[in-house]
Amino acid sequence: MQVIDMRVRIPRRDLTEHPEEFMVYYQERAGFDVQYAATLDQLLSEMKAASVGQAVVHSEWEFEDPLRLNDRTRDAVAAYSGKLFGVVSVDPRKGVSQSLFELRKNVESISKCVGFSLQPAFLDILPEAAILYPLYQFCEERGIPVWVHTGINYAPNHSMEADRPMHLERVLLDFPKLKLVACHSGWPWVGELCALARKFHPRLYLEIGGVAPRYIFSQGTGWDPFLQYANSLLQDQILFGTDWPIIPFDRAIREIREAPLKDAVKQKILYENGWKLITESLSKQNEL
Repeated sequence: MQVIDMRVRIPRRDLTEHPEEFMVYYQERAGFDVQYAATLDQLLSEMKAASVGQAVVHSEWEFEDPLRLNDRTRDAVAAYSGKLFGVVSVDPRKGVSQSLFELRKNVESISKCVGFSLQPAFLDILPEAAILYPLYQFCEERGIPVWVHTGINYAPNHSMEADRPMHLERVLLDFPKLKLVACHSGWPWVGELCALARKFHPRLYLEIGGVAPRYIFSQGTGWDPFLQYANSLLQDQILFGTDWPIIPFDRAIREIREAPLKDAVKQKILYENGWKLITESLSKQNEL
């Protein structure tokens, strides 16, 4: 069974030696370790050990410098073009002109760029904020999916309001060809996100990184609508991700294989849906 991890964090070693205080709190409260000392070699080694053939590395950031993370993403994808794809990020608070310039520059510098990463809650802005619309327009025109953080965040100084899935509806209405990926799949607003995914099929994807699959695909955990619809109406819109190094590859894959899902659905989640999203994005960019 082929596997592609659609969201791993680009290793931050030497870029983030001393995490900010709120990230220490965040990690303790969430119960995971971002492992700032992880390296690219470690990523590739763990992928090989778990038979993960390819991965999408994200320059996802909370307080770090996104441009430095973009540079590291670019270099990683260039060095391992057969295994890695890239997702870039910018800081929209710099203003429309500057953030749009940086987004275009970084997208064009990565041969296999398949996304733009956005975490509105950490920016203290809503997904439908006007300052983001030029970035959405660029991504829509280029066929680049926008990866948006949804669901609970554990930061003591950032509201969860921006993480609520319903804020994506206005964006999807205003950009009818844009593809969005809801990272973490929106818990505790799972039903809300499933409804949006059904309404905007096939443009809205649900990615499960950062959460152990055994919780997602179990009854009574608050994920019940997700389990139901992942196995039926939304089976073509679920993406496998680990948010590595937060969730180990082997654990996530094992728990999906053990989940009460149809075999065909497991293959879609682990590989087919992600590969389709990647190839469609790259094909659109090659046309331009």
